[in-house]
This record gives sequence, structure tokens and C-alpha cells, in this order.
Amino acid sequence: MIHAWKVPHIVKGMLTYVPAMNAWRLRRGTTGGSNSARYCYAVWLRHLVVVAKHGFRLRGAAVGELGPGDSIGTGLAALLGGGGRYVGLDVVPYSASADLEQVLDELAQLYLSRQPIPDHDEFPAVRPRLPSYEFPSDLIDTEALPARIEGVRSALRRGLHNNMEVSYKAPWTSAADVEADLLDLVFSQGVLKCVNDLEATYRAMFAWLKPGGYCSHSTGCAAVHFSPYWNGHWAYSDLEWRLVRGRREWLPNRLPLSAHLGFARQAGFEVLQVDTQYGSGGLATEELSPRFRHLAADDLASRGAMVVLRKPGSARY
Repeated sequence: MIHAWKVPHIVKGMLTYVPAMNAWRLRRGTTGGSNSARYCYAVWLRHLVVVAKHGFRLRGAAVGELGPGDSIGTGLAALLGGGGRYVGLDVVPYSASADLEQVLDELAQLYLSRQPIPDHDEFPAVRPRLPSYEFPSDLIDTEALPARIEGVRSALRRGLHNNMEVSYKAPWTSAADVEADLLDLVFSQGVLKCVNDLEATYRAMFAWLKPGGYCSHSTGCAAVHFSPYWNGHWAYSDLEWRLVRGRREWLPNRLPLSAHLGFARQAGFEVLQVDTQYGSGGLATEELSPRFRHLAADDLASRGAMVVLRKPGSARY
């Protein structure tokens, strides 16, 4: 069934096969918002607060991020908070044109003034929501901040390639792009819903982590802007969805939450926490494409989740 709201998205996808239109799309490419220091501060501190409850400690940790987007500001926030190394991985080099020193300066001021974590009133779409948005002073060594600020600035000026403290690879193409057993934490914000080979990505994260290392992922299972209904992406047939994708580098993979958890467990992870966000007001099951009508009731209702994983073994903490 062709819903009227599908047509503009199918047309936009088909236009990416026109060379001039696709070149214009690539020139203006953006993920939207992740070059804002306050957004990056809000995202990173949410992940830190959540994963710290399971035993993660930031001081000196090697942190990896999937899909940093318009800047590596979330990674800079991790370094300013006490991390020892950051590796950012993306499929498109959005961050290459960002003014990272400006983002660093703005993040530094947020930390130095011990600003509360920007809450759901300021960023209503950012998950997870926290019971408290107070500055997590017990997780951040503020006395060492001035030295860390200058250390991160010096690392940025050395460039993001072959840099042991701050590195960025886009596009990343395989697990071999990061050394095995290197990282203490891998995190992402709204990214895993757009990964093409999700199973291989969970295996890669497992390989990158040291024994006892953690994953922290805020992941979505919703249609985002491809439908007026949160579950409308499941109403497209496979052919329609291929047309919507066109030559885009990424698009929602349409996998339900159970697929994420299944691939994580198959890779070897322990699942420590799953906080599910349930959708409402979506399309009825019979309006979905036949491929998705068979989903379990919990999958049909799940529009996203905060997931914390751990690689078994002895941690450094």
C-alpha cells in the first residue's frame, strides 16, 4: 500500500541517483546538532552517569564512539572528563570540517563552571532521561581540568590521524580499523539504528573492548523523519525502502530491539541494562509491511532503548 506520506521520501531517495543532486546532498551533509557543545556535554554525561552505575570508571579510560556526527564533541567531553584516549568512527567524515577548538573551549567552560547536565526540556529527543541532572562531581576530577584542557588542545593541533590521544576514522570499514582489546568503553547515540551490518558491528565492538570493558548505546527503532508515525518505516515494502535509500550512505536498518540484544549476546556480551522507550499512536499492525507484522508484541511497541553491555573478563577498575 502506497501511503501518501511515503511519496516525498521515495522521490528524494530516487533523486540521489542524479549525479548533480547527489553531489549537492554530499556538500550540505550534516547529522544535525552534534557540533553544539551543550548537546555533546548532555550526551556524554548521560552515558557516563548510566555506565558508571555498573562499575565503569573514566579516569585514564580509552573511549570509542560510533557515529560522532558533525563533530567529535562528545569524545572531547569524554577526554575533558578524565578519559585517556578517544577513537571516533563514522561512515561519512562530517567532523572533518568542524571547528573543534571552538567546541573544546565551550565544553571547557561547561566543565569549569560545573554546569548541570542539559535536561529533557532543552533536548527533549535525547535519551536516556536521568533522575537527576546535577553535575556528576563524583565522576569528574575537576581539579585536573585546566591541564586536561590544554592537553586536549595540543592533541587536536597535532591532527586527528596517527594521533594516540584523539583519533578519527571516516569511513571505517571493518573491525580491523581499531586494535583488538584497546578500548574500555564504546558508546553511541542514536547510531546503531542506521548501521547496515549490525551483527558484524556488535562483533567488532566486542573485539575492540578489553576484557571487562563496556558498551553504552542509546539506540532507536523508530522511523525518525521518514514517516509521520513512529513505526511508519515498517510500512514500507523492501522495494520502497530501497528507493528511499537511493545512494544514501546510511538509513535506518529497520531492525527491532530484539535483534540488537540478540546480536549483542551472540557476540559474547553480558546485557547489564535495557531501558525501553515504548511508542504510542503508531500504525496498526495490519498496516505494516508483511515482513514486519510477525514481530513480537514487545518489538512492535519498542521505539528505542538505553542498552548497557559488558565484555566478560577482569576489568581494570
